[in-house]
Parts: sequence; structure tokens; C-alpha cells
Amino acid sequence: MKVAIYSGAIPSTTFIENLIKGISKNNTVYLFGTKNGEYNNINQNTKIVYNYKSKIGKLTVTAFRLLLVLLKYPNRIKVIFKEHNKYESRYSKFIFVSKAAGVMLHLPDVFHIQWAKDLEKWLFLKEQLDVKIVLSLLGSHINYSPIKDKVLAQSYRDNFPKVDKFHAVSHAISQEAIKYGALESKTQVIHSILSEELFVKTSNSGIKSKKIKILSVGRYHWIKGYRYALDAIKILKDNNILVDYTIVAMHSNNEELLFQINQLNLQDSVTIINGLSQQDVFSLMATSNLLLLPSLNEGIANVVLEAMAMSLPVISSDCGGMSEVVKHRETGWLVPIRNPKAIADAVIDYSQTSNKELSNIVKNANELIKSEFNTKENIAQFINLYKSVMN
Repeated sequence: MKVAIYSGAIPSTTFIENLIKGISKNNTVYLFGTKNGEYNNINQNTKIVYNYKSKIGKLTVTAFRLLLVLLKYPNRIKVIFKEHNKYESRYSKFIFVSKAAGVMLHLPDVFHIQWAKDLEKWLFLKEQLDVKIVLSLLGSHINYSPIKDKVLAQSYRDNFPKVDKFHAVSHAISQEAIKYGALESKTQVIHSILSEELFVKTSNSGIKSKKIKILSVGRYHWIKGYRYALDAIKILKDNNILVDYTIVAMHSNNEELLFQINQLNLQDSVTIINGLSQQDVFSLMATSNLLLLPSLNEGIANVVLEAMAMSLPVISSDCGGMSEVVKHRETGWLVPIRNPKAIADAVIDYSQTSNKELSNIVKNANELIKSEFNTKENIAQFINLYKSVMN
């Protein structure tokens, strides 16, 4: 069975890379996309077909691949140029052809699309070449992009019914996708795949310190709710609770954030770090007391799962599928969205929780992750999902 796991970028997100690693142990996996850095997740079953960033490289490789497709699979050339006519500008036509040529040369049995926004441009594989389409329902592409983009919402309604199978990271996001035509009977919830190293090599005992070190990790975007986290830090500071709050976020030098920090006089309590490697994030987790997720919407945030695997206590907003893993005062603290006081109260509650009770909360969270996010079981579920569409 040949499976293509398509995100458009190589390497991709942690979840997608863990999926590739697991599936490729016993199956051929093709990766199509633009090279965005060094790629180490390679074994003999992983076949990489890069798209090149430079115009000359892209033009040369595309011409070579088209020639090979013409010689080996002449009928597929007709499909490429039939589809390319749907694009308006010469540039968009060329970009499509450059991406499609690599896929046509290594046509998979199953094409697993990671981002819902990419679905429309690849459905021709199913309609004209009988390639099975699996679509992952992930985060912003389902939870809020179609709400603000009516054209995208209509595209989902038109195309979701054509998908062979859906993979959802949470029950909550699967219900959201039903609004756009995803069939519940074709949707399978498979939780994220975590690196097993998290349970062994890096851990945090959850031991409290006099000054509470709080960590948030995620790209800078209004949906991540950092403004409410900063308001909560102000409440804590006004109540003489000693805290250090660190935000690790790409593009985090945002004027709105910096203005709020200065306005609230939090310069001595808040540190913003503009992106870190995954290993450096894990190291920071290992020296923190709490992970805070103040988001307004999520599928199930990987950073929360990673924290729970590392036995780092978690405070999360009750958004998307987060309540499926964060059970209030059982596996962490769950607070309403857009509620700085609730966040501050949860931090205070954490500080007043006995070491024995905190140890139980951390243990419950760790055991939940081990049982619900078991790598071998989840990989087996993905393989069965692919086999089911082949049948």
C-alpha cells in the first residue's frame, strides 16, 4: 500500500512527522512538498518528492518530471493539463503543474491531506484517477477559518461529501466538520501521536516553587488568547502572587502584545521568546511549574499533550476538544475562555494544592496520555483507516 501524507511542507508539524515515522515502518510513504529545512525522519520506506523554491530549480525539475510522466504514464499528462486550465493566471497554472507532476510520477493508493484548505485542489486525484482521499480535520482550518471566509466554507460544503474518509483529532472537531458536510459515518477520531521519548527522557515532577513559572507555547495569533493570559498575570501580580510568565511564539514581537505588557507594567514578569526548536521547548517545559493554554479555540493542542506526557501541570481554556483531555482538578485545570480571573484563580488554586493532590493530578494526566495517545495503537488505527478506504 502506497500512502502519500501531504502537508505541502517538509518537514511538517510534530504530529505529522510522528505519523510519517509510524506509518513508514511497514508501508511505503510518499511526501510531496517544499523543503523548509533539514529532514531527518527518513527510512527506506519514506520517499521524498521535493518542490523547489527557486524559479530555475522549479522549472527544470518540473520539465524533467513532465517528460517522465509523458513517457511512463501518458494518460496522466492529459489529466494535469485538463486541471491546470482551471487556474487563471500563468503563474498559478505553473505552480499547479509543478506540484502535480511529482504526484503523477509517484501516484499513491491513498492521498492523505493534512490541511482542509488544500482539499479542493487535489480532489481531481479521486475523480479522475481513483486515488482514495483521506482528510485530517485539524485546528484552525476547521474551527474558525471557514467562519471568517465564506468562500472557503462553501468550498468545504461542496467538497467534503466527496472525501473517502476523515480523520479527526477530537470528537469536538469532528462535530464542527459535520456543519460543512463531513459525514459522521466516514469520520474516525484518532488522537495525536506523541514521541515515546517524552515519557522517558524528559519529565517534570510538578514540584512547586516560591515564584510560579508559567509557560505558554504557540504561534502568535488572536485565537491563542494571549491577551487574556496577560490580564491574568496582572491580577496575580496585584494580589502579590509571584509569577514568571514566558510566551514562546513565532512572530511574537507583536505591537499589541508589547503594548499590553507595558500598559499593565508587566515587564518584570513576562518574557517573550520568538520561537524555539522542539527540543528547546521541551527543556523549557522541564523547568516550568505550569503550562497555560489560554486559547479561544483548538482541536486538541499538542503542547498540552506533551506537557501532560512530561508530567507538567496544565491550565487550559475550555475550548474545542480540550475538555476531552483536561478534566478539571483531575488531570489539570479547565477554565472558561476569555476569562482572565478564572485563569488567575486556577493558578492560585494550583499554588494552594497539596503536593500529594498535585502528584495525583499529574499522575492522572500522564496515565491518560499513555492510554489514549498510545503510539502503536494510534498508528494501527491509521493503517486500518487507509485499508478501509482501499476496500
